[in-house]
Amino acid sequence: MPPLKDASTLHYGTAGAIGVVMSLAIFSATAAGNSDINEYTAFSEQLAGRTSQALHTIDLNMSAMAQALAASATATGGTIPRESFDVLAQRFFALTRETQGIAFFRSFPDQNAALQFTQPNADGIARFTSDNTTLFLGATQVMQDPRIDGSRMAFSGSNGKLPLVLVSGPDATARMGQALNFDLPVSSNMFEARPDGIVPVEAANMYSPGTSGFWRMISVRGYDQNKRPASLGILAAFVDAPSVFRAQNGSALNVTGPLETTSLPEPGGYVDNGTKRQTVVSSGVQGFKLGFTATTESRSFLSWIFSLFGGLIAAGATYYAIQNESNGRYAAERKLALHRREFKKRTVELKRSEDRFRRLAESTNVIPWAADMTKGRFTYIGPQIERLCGYPAKSWCASGFWADHVHPEDRRKVADSIGPLESGGYATVEYKVRSADGRLVHMRNMLTVLDSRRKDGSTVRIAQGYMLDITEMKTAQKTMDQARKGAEEANKSKSEFLANMSHELRTPLNSVIGFAEVMKDEIFGPIGDRYKEYAESVHSSGQHLLSLINDVLDLSKIEAGKIELVEEETDIAVILSKCRQLLHERASQAGLSIQLVIPEPLPFVFVDGRRIKQVILNLMSNAVKFTPPGGRITLRAELQPPQGLMISVSDNGIGMTKEEVAVALEQFGQIDSELSRQHEGTGLGLPIARSLAELHGGKLDVESQKDSGTAVTIWLPIERVVPKGNQGNVA
Repeated sequence: MPPLKDASTLHYGTAGAIGVVMSLAIFSATAAGNSDINEYTAFSEQLAGRTSQALHTIDLNMSAMAQALAASATATGGTIPRESFDVLAQRFFALTRETQGIAFFRSFPDQNAALQFTQPNADGIARFTSDNTTLFLGATQVMQDPRIDGSRMAFSGSNGKLPLVLVSGPDATARMGQALNFDLPVSSNMFEARPDGIVPVEAANMYSPGTSGFWRMISVRGYDQNKRPASLGILAAFVDAPSVFRAQNGSALNVTGPLETTSLPEPGGYVDNGTKRQTVVSSGVQGFKLGFTATTESRSFLSWIFSLFGGLIAAGATYYAIQNESNGRYAAERKLALHRREFKKRTVELKRSEDRFRRLAESTNVIPWAADMTKGRFTYIGPQIERLCGYPAKSWCASGFWADHVHPEDRRKVADSIGPLESGGYATVEYKVRSADGRLVHMRNMLTVLDSRRKDGSTVRIAQGYMLDITEMKTAQKTMDQARKGAEEANKSKSEFLANMSHELRTPLNSVIGFAEVMKDEIFGPIGDRYKEYAESVHSSGQHLLSLINDVLDLSKIEAGKIELVEEETDIAVILSKCRQLLHERASQAGLSIQLVIPEPLPFVFVDGRRIKQVILNLMSNAVKFTPPGGRITLRAELQPPQGLMISVSDNGIGMTKEEVAVALEQFGQIDSELSRQHEGTGLGLPIARSLAELHGGKLDVESQKDSGTAVTIWLPIERVVPKGNQGNVA
């Protein structure tokens, strides 16, 4: 509908009728009565003058005291001595008669510091944030007017502290923030003394002396310890409200709201019914509201003129509203048409986006689906399912089709995975399905179950998710499992072969060693120096070969899982001492020293003592081999809860790099160095030591640095440590 640009008869007629009605209404209201302006004005001026003078006196004295406090704080490095505050407060009370007490709320940047200084004086602190800076205001200096008697509201709360409502209530915090921000005197809302304590009130009767009051606040600004301008805090006076607002004519007077100004507006019109009525006058935009009574009387002929102007204004406003309504309706229809076109455009774009998404989803091997679990059938399944299993998608949407084509071996697993799911539950299940050509297809189904409510109020359970063909992955996994099983069997056969071979070689080798020992010791008579030298060589080589066979046999038993630990309570300190004694002579011949360090008495441990001794001897033998003459070997042991018992063998020998450490821990791994070529070895010492430590539930750590030395540490778990009260005798 096009807007009406020219004033029509309808517009003028409606506006004129409303103007006449409004004129009559205004005249009736204004002609009925008139307030006694003299009485109203006299009362207002009297109350405004008294309030303004009282607050002006308070503000002047607070301003002077704030300047004195700032000067004192600057002179003392930011603090205000109690003596100075008391003197200034006494002067303040001598110059004002409306205040009950005065307090200085010091600003702190730290909450804990504010609480510490405030605790003796108040039950809480106020928190204020401005310009990304947070200040905590706490009452550090408090003094009460000594003239207060039982007829006036008490200043303090419980235990002589300021009540919480006067310190950290929402109103106190807001008004403190305004005082800091604007650097002007401000007042809080009203408070009243009641049996349950001092509480904030919306209105207070000024003819209940000594029961109500409010804060008057002013900021204290000075210099901090760095001589920079800073807000030192807020000086606040607690004002006795009745002494400020008490009227002289005995009329009822209620005060509400925060006081900012004391100017009273001119009186308005009142209904002339020949009686007195309650009138509310505001003392400023955000000031107190003062309630009192005023008389009424008839008004002059000017009410007719006011009525006429009021009617004309109402008629003009009505015409303007009707004209704007017509224009607005036209603009709204145009906007609605634009929205409809935009909606159609967005609908087409949404359809295109849905088509693109569907084509993208259907071009992958991931098959989306949705199903009605109540009816046991798919409501949608991606067309890829036909390429995968040979059945068209619509066949899968038939009731019971999917359940019938799950492999019988997996039906129970699928039911147990999906059945217990609650609404919102998620599950991943793998199973096999039979394809149209008889193949078994491995599927992984990731689904979510939801409960949906129909229009008739019934609940239906739906599921949705994605299917993924994992047949190739399962085939590869099966092949890998078979290869791993074959490798394990081959390794087991190898270990058994080495064990059997080592066992068979030891018997004839022991005979060779025995005969060589008989000949080199010339038990049956002299054989000559040359033959004796040969016999010693045969004996030495046999011993080395026997050591090699023993290491191979131990390693084979460990790999085959046939090694058994003979565990008993063992004094580990005795084993360490014996190991040091056994290698002492060999180390001395190599020009080395062995030091045994046991900081505190060691507890007994539940281990195979012979195997632990074998581990320590292996580590110490390696240290002797790879430490040049003049070096030092340290054997150390101590209990380190909760890790367990620590045994370490360290030296200052040739050391190893990280790569060489990895080689040394491998079976038959040997480091190519000058010292390693001077000594015979199999490269099985460290691997056997690590395996024996792990058989005890422990571990072996190697720390080494090239040309600086090596430290090998064995950790026995804390569970193998025997408590002192349970230690028995060790055989």
